[in-house]
Amino acid sequence: MGLTDDRRLFFKIRRSCEIIVKKHAYKDYPDRGFSEREIIDLVRNGTGRMEDNPSSEAINGSYLFIPNDDINRKCKLVILINLTEFEGEDSTEEVKVIVCSAYREIT
Repeated sequence: MGLTDDRRLFFKIRRSCEIIVKKHAYKDYPDRGFSEREIIDLVRNGTGRMEDNPSSEAINGSYLFIPNDDINRKCKLVILINLTEFEGEDSTEEVKVIVCSAYREIT
């Protein structure tokens, strides 16, 4: 899948899927002021755009989700969409959103 398909999937499943927030996203940079709960809320309910991750150090397959926080600061969340398919008689899919990193400027 590419950006268009993943964007469509992300906005379809983000309110109901499991969201995993890596500790790096909120513990390694406490000066950015994120909590795990806020990051989950931004993924579930944030208004913003999703785009390719242009960083030369980007995690393969990651995207940037760029919502605004509750006081209108731009946040950049590095996300992965993990799709696992279980085959068999009752084949199912499990989708998780993994937040690897989170950034915002605090002034």
